[in-house]
Amino acid sequence: MPKVALVLGGGGLTGFAYITTTLSVLQQLTGWDPRDADLIVGTSAGANMGAILRGGVPVEEALDGILALPTNPRSMERLRELSGREGAARSTALVPTSAKMLMREALRGPMLRPARLVTGALPSGRIRTDTIGDRMIELLGEEWTDKPLYVTAVRLNDSERVVFGLDRTDVPIGSAVEASSSIPGYFRPVTIDGYAYVDGGVHSPTNADLTADGDFDLVVVVAPMSMDDYKTGLRLPNGPLRVFWRNQVNKEVEALREQGHQVLLLEPKLEEARAMGPTMMDPTRIVNVVMRTTNVSRATLLESGSKASLDILRGKQKVKK
Repeated sequence: MPKVALVLGGGGLTGFAYITTTLSVLQQLTGWDPRDADLIVGTSAGANMGAILRGGVPVEEALDGILALPTNPRSMERLRELSGREGAARSTALVPTSAKMLMREALRGPMLRPARLVTGALPSGRIRTDTIGDRMIELLGEEWTDKPLYVTAVRLNDSERVVFGLDRTDVPIGSAVEASSSIPGYFRPVTIDGYAYVDGGVHSPTNADLTADGDFDLVVVVAPMSMDDYKTGLRLPNGPLRVFWRNQVNKEVEALREQGHQVLLLEPKLEEARAMGPTMMDPTRIVNVVMRTTNVSRATLLESGSKASLDILRGKQKVKK
């Protein structure tokens, strides 16, 4: 049976909508169920989706839940709290998230890692991630599933990436997903065993390199923070950031391909990126993202360049039957 790894990148609330819709379209076109991925690598929004899939929730059910949000005042209220539109502000002080990380990166000179430098300098966020952790506990309890799920985060103490589910399996999955979701300057860093963690996207928008050592016939990478064309960056308010993220994603994907992996990379086109907006944490944009991505991703996947990858997924489904 073909082995497939699924890499789900970060991207906030709208990125989660993009991921869910893209996976739904992919399943419609091939019959492949994302829950059957041999490995799921999740970062931030992708960690949430990865845990949901490992919790047994069908992608269509997750998509229906997104589309039902506008009719559920309680759900929208929770999302507005997560987005900072209600309740605690993102930050009230100019104290940096991590002076150690800031100084460590500044001393690296030309070898500094911009995302870590910015993370260290940003004021620490104040929005709690408890809602995210509680949702994971509802789905999965405290234990990790039998099927591999890697959840990425960055430890502030030493600026290193930690992969929960690989480096550590002794941490409750809810806490791991919370840590992976802690957007710097937005959410409060998540403390686990005395160490503070922030979003795995500080290391990489996708962390696709974690699939490099696996014997996979296909690596599917969904990268909401990236974009499909550098020219798109000239037409978006957050274009420079998307250019930076695209460079990171492309380096990881090219490295995988050089190692012999077949990769299906899915990135937002201009219409989708515009629907997602500049902050990626606007709950009022979620349904629009779903509508735009449904049409655009289908057209993208039907392009000839995706045929070989789609055939692998169709083949996996046939073997399963």
